[in-house]
Amino acid sequence: MIPYILLFLMILIYLLSFWKIFEKNGRNKWEGLVPIYNIYIWLKIINKPWWWLFFFPIPFVNLIVTIGCNVETARLFGKYSAKDTFLMILVPWYYIPFLAFDNNNTVVEQTDWSKSKDRELRKWHDQITLFFIAPFIGHILYVISRVFGSKDKPNKKTMAADWTNALGFAIVAASIIRSLFFEAFTIPTGSMEKTMRIGDYLFVNKMKYGAKLPQTPISIPFVHNRIPLTFIPSYVDWFSSDYRRLFGYGEIKRGDIMVFNWPVGDSVIVHDGVIAHDYYAILRNQAFINCVRDLKAYDNNGINLSSERYQTLEPKYLNAARKKLINGGGLTQSPVGPIDKTGGIATLPIDKKENYIKRCVAVGGDTLEIKDNMLFINNSPEDQNDEVIFNYNFYFKPGSYIPQDKILEDFEVYKDQHTRYNIENKYVSIIDTSFKDSIVYIKKLVAFSKEQITCSPQTAKTLTRYSGLDSMKQDIHPKGFDYTIYGQYYPYYPNYPDFNWSRDNFGPLVIPKVGWSVGLNDSTWILYKRAIEVYEKNIVSVNSKGKYIINGEIVEEYTFKQNYYWLMGDNRHGSADSRCWGFVPEDHVVGTASFVWFSKHPETGIRWDRIFSTVH
Repeated sequence: MIPYILLFLMILIYLLSFWKIFEKNGRNKWEGLVPIYNIYIWLKIINKPWWWLFFFPIPFVNLIVTIGCNVETARLFGKYSAKDTFLMILVPWYYIPFLAFDNNNTVVEQTDWSKSKDRELRKWHDQITLFFIAPFIGHILYVISRVFGSKDKPNKKTMAADWTNALGFAIVAASIIRSLFFEAFTIPTGSMEKTMRIGDYLFVNKMKYGAKLPQTPISIPFVHNRIPLTFIPSYVDWFSSDYRRLFGYGEIKRGDIMVFNWPVGDSVIVHDGVIAHDYYAILRNQAFINCVRDLKAYDNNGINLSSERYQTLEPKYLNAARKKLINGGGLTQSPVGPIDKTGGIATLPIDKKENYIKRCVAVGGDTLEIKDNMLFINNSPEDQNDEVIFNYNFYFKPGSYIPQDKILEDFEVYKDQHTRYNIENKYVSIIDTSFKDSIVYIKKLVAFSKEQITCSPQTAKTLTRYSGLDSMKQDIHPKGFDYTIYGQYYPYYPNYPDFNWSRDNFGPLVIPKVGWSVGLNDSTWILYKRAIEVYEKNIVSVNSKGKYIINGEIVEEYTFKQNYYWLMGDNRHGSADSRCWGFVPEDHVVGTASFVWFSKHPETGIRWDRIFSTVH
């Protein structure tokens, strides 16, 4: 709350400074205090077209335009240096009042760019600004502005030069904001229902934990890991830097909703349908299918292959499936169906992995365990608020009836997860529903047998007061490894039969933290090997005597170099999270979800009640 109060005060001081800025430019003081009209006058003062006024209501665009106007305001006072430009970009709530109330700052005549000395100053200033974040795009725009600029009158700007300079500045300013302060994020799936809805557009606050400095800084602005409509990388990997994070004003805590680089996204299959899916899960699935096919290990009752036998065969089939994918081969089965041919496998740097959003439920040093869907942290049960939802099976009496006037307005269920079926043809299901946003209203229920829905524990209890309900039971996967799902797209971490864990019965598991030492044995090696090898960049192996080797030395324990976190979706039965791919390292954390600036339901349109709502 304190950071938001401080931000509000800074913005207020910034806005109240305009009456003084206007006075110094020969305008009336009151003009600087009239909403909308003051923006119109501001544009006139800095010699920008009046129609820029229409940019200010547009989210994110208004941020870029405001930055540009701020910089032009500084130039009214003769502040042309790169230092002045960056101060105005980064701390306008300080620099605008400084220009306004410091008597030493007066409006000056515009620089005569016909003078060679001043022209060279401007040239280098433009270059520094354009190259700061976006070197390639900035360079192109700079060259265009020089080619199409007026050569006979150096102090005169052509339209092409003006637009390219403005575009270059906007790219630089927006890139700085995106890298260090805020980044836009869109909710694509229902894994965070009902906290975050599909179609929510939110800002990710990078300042709370401290912004990560780009590890692959030379890249195309506003493009993540590939050029749109192609599989061409949007970055160069010959220049990269180690993980560094700026100072933040807060720490990662349990309950934080975090945006992070997808841990298993270091390798992806180059194909439009599956590039954003878990490569390792798809690989395991393909290996399993190939093994069952080769052994003909199936009958009328399904797959007939013991987990013990498959465990010995898995490395062979994994290597074969991996080699085929590397060479551009297809997939017998994938999340989008069979694929004849792929573009191979691509390796991505940390900051170019896909971004995910989940809730942090455990931090480094915590012991996590899930018992029958109940989350325990350090042997204490989770305080399940109304935001956490599960799958429930509702059994209704034959011939039950709920009158239309008894609408269950608090019965929240999501259309894409709504299923309906009979049990052994015992009853006939008839249901009349109407969908509005993500809420289903049950109007009439006749002779209904079973319904599986997704809702909160509190909401599930509301049905117990209706006479038509026979019983209710939460859908819980018991503890125990099921080889029939072994190798499927989302087997549960650590994807090893010796750990009889399921999504609803999981652990106990200790989350690593910096400085924590773990003794290495058969179990801990399976649990922590990926973190030691991939996230902490060590060379690991096991010799013929069963000894653990890290960077060429036999070791009996390992001390972690960074903190790790356990992240889960609020939709506990509709989320691929740490239960599937394990720990999230500190260097993968992007920031925390701040607020929703826009929300649109895929079918019903804009959710007005969610616009500018905070995230918690």
